[in-house]
Amino acid sequence: MPTSTRRLVELSMVPELAKEVATLETATKIASVATVATPDATDEATAITLVNALKARLNALITALKA
Repeated sequence: MPTSTRRLVELSMVPELAKEVATLETATKIASVATVATPDATDEATAITLVNALKARLNALITALKA
């Protein structure tokens, strides 16, 4: 667990679910999930593209955490 996350948990500044996630061995599970490379949205069409990219990455992270 990263030091900053550990410190927040120690200070009880994160919700219970975050505490559970922080204790998981997630580094290797999510290491292969890429960051979102989609540019910032400037109009409706690019906002939709960005949201779809974020959804795809979120689903990838959830899948990795379930593995």
